[in-house]
Amino acid sequence: MVTYLPDEGFPARLEKVTSQFSQTIVVDNSPSDGAPKELSITTTLPRIHVVSNATNIGVAAALNQGIEKASQLGFRWVITLDQDTEVEPRMPETLLEEYRLLPAGKALLGANYWDVHKGQMAVPCYGSTRDPKERKTVITSGCLIPISLFRDIGSFREDYFIDSVDHEFCLRARAHGYRVFITCRPLMRQTVGAAHGRVGRICRLLGRRHSAPRKYFMARNSLATVKTYLFREPTWGLCQVARLVAEVAFILSCERERSKQLRAFAVGVLHGVKGRLGPIEETWPSGAS
Repeated sequence: MVTYLPDEGFPARLEKVTSQFSQTIVVDNSPSDGAPKELSITTTLPRIHVVSNATNIGVAAALNQGIEKASQLGFRWVITLDQDTEVEPRMPETLLEEYRLLPAGKALLGANYWDVHKGQMAVPCYGSTRDPKERKTVITSGCLIPISLFRDIGSFREDYFIDSVDHEFCLRARAHGYRVFITCRPLMRQTVGAAHGRVGRICRLLGRRHSAPRKYFMARNSLATVKTYLFREPTWGLCQVARLVAEVAFILSCERERSKQLRAFAVGVLHGVKGRLGPIEETWPSGAS
C-alpha cells in the first residue's frame, strides 16, 4: 500500500487490510516535515512493515519498493492497494479463488470495485457467468500479481511517477504473453478523483476532478503509453485518445480553474509527444520547455 498524506479515514481502512493479510507493507511518500498523524497507527498494528521515504518519490517507485520488500520476506504473491481503497471481507481469499478459475497460463487478476463518486460498479458484468472477465488493463489497487511476473517483464515504470503506471504495466505484461482479468464481484470500494459536487450527469460521465499537476500527468503518461503500444493495442490506444478529448471537454465544462487546468493538460500533451517523463517541480506550473 502506497501512502501520501493520508486522510483521517486511513487508519480504519488500514485496519481492515491488516485484519485480512498475513503481512502488510506500507510505503509512505509523505514529506518528512509534514508526516501525517494518520500514519502513526502503523507502528502499533501487528504484521506490518513501514518503508518511509520522507519525500514523494512517486507511486511507481514506491510500488517497486514494496514488491522488493515482499520478495525479501519470501512471498510469491502480492496485492497492490491505494491508500483510499476500502477492502471488502475475504478479499485476498476471494482473489486467489478467482485466480484458480482463470485459463491455465500466465495471468494477473484485478479486483472489481464500487466507484464511490460515480455510484456504480467500475466494470459491470452481464449474463449468467460470474467468472473473471478478460481486460486490456486494470487499475493498480486490488491487483493480484505473482512476484515472478516482475522478474519476467520488469518493474513499474518509475519515470511515469503517477498515472498510467497500471495501464503501462498491464500492456507490457500482455506483450510478454500474460493475460489480464478482472473479477465480476466487487471486492473493494474505491474513490477515484475528487468529488464532483453539484454537477450534472454529463460531467460525471466525462471525467473526474483532479489537480492541475494530475491533469499534466494524465495527459503526458497516456500519450506516452499510446505511443509505445499503439500498433500492438490499437483499440486501446484509440480509446485513450478519445478519453483525452473527453477530458478537455470536462475541463472546459466542469472544472473551476479552467485556464490552469488547460495549461497543465497542454504541457502534458507536449511532453507526452516529446517523451519527456519523470517528476515535475514542486513550483508547478513552470513552463513547457
